[in-house]
Amino acid sequence: MRQLFVQVPRGSGKTVLEIAKACKGTNLAQIEATGVDRGLDLVLIHVSNGEVEELLGKLQDLPDLSVTLLPTGVMSLHPPASDAAEQVTNVEERSPIEIFLAGLQSTGSWKGFLSYAFFAGIIVWIGLYTNTSYLLVAAMLLAPFAGPAMNTALATARGDLKLLGCSILRYFAALSVTIATTGLLSLILQQQNPTSLMIDGSQISSVSVLILLAAGAAGALSLIKSDRSSLVSGAATGMLVSASLAPPAGLIGMGRQLVVGIWP
Repeated sequence: MRQLFVQVPRGSGKTVLEIAKACKGTNLAQIEATGVDRGLDLVLIHVSNGEVEELLGKLQDLPDLSVTLLPTGVMSLHPPASDAAEQVTNVEERSPIEIFLAGLQSTGSWKGFLSYAFFAGIIVWIGLYTNTSYLLVAAMLLAPFAGPAMNTALATARGDLKLLGCSILRYFAALSVTIATTGLLSLILQQQNPTSLMIDGSQISSVSVLILLAAGAAGALSLIKSDRSSLVSGAATGMLVSASLAPPAGLIGMGRQLVVGIWP
């Protein structure tokens, strides 16, 4: 269930209520409000996840429309009390428009995004250099590869070239930062010999492609599931995507110094 605040010019609130009722909205309320320079009707709407896109589509033709969508689930209850359990457990998948808008919003910050890629590179390097496998798991949690990969899929499905370009750019930027970080650390410490964990990680089986398929399917499932109905956190799904990228990216960066050491 999603909560929306809809602002329309004074007198249009009744139209919004009728549209909300047609979309099976519950706990509806209309309030007369005062905007910066005019009177407004503020309509509070609670609607199921699956009806959000249809509701927004029907509202978009109203003049001077403003909508605030809360992207987290709410519990909209109404009598009788015996129906409360059914009302709470009736959780639908997120609407396509909400998934798309969340993808657009995630492409905003570059500073934090590249910082995660940098710190993931440090932890990958330490894990490979010291033969500490659990540090690779920590790096997978930090590596920000899942977001751009999922946004690339969304942009491809929607045909949004702008989002596609941003997603691909962020994807390769994160990989480049991680590779450069591990390469720089190996260069500074003059690493000459590969560790056993590096050797094991470089031996990729032909069935490893299944990791990519499973990661993509799990990521898609995580995107469409509502917050409270998802049994697996977004971080865990992101780690599955990063499992196929973070250690290989570290190996590429560290491999440069090893090649230099073997062939001076």
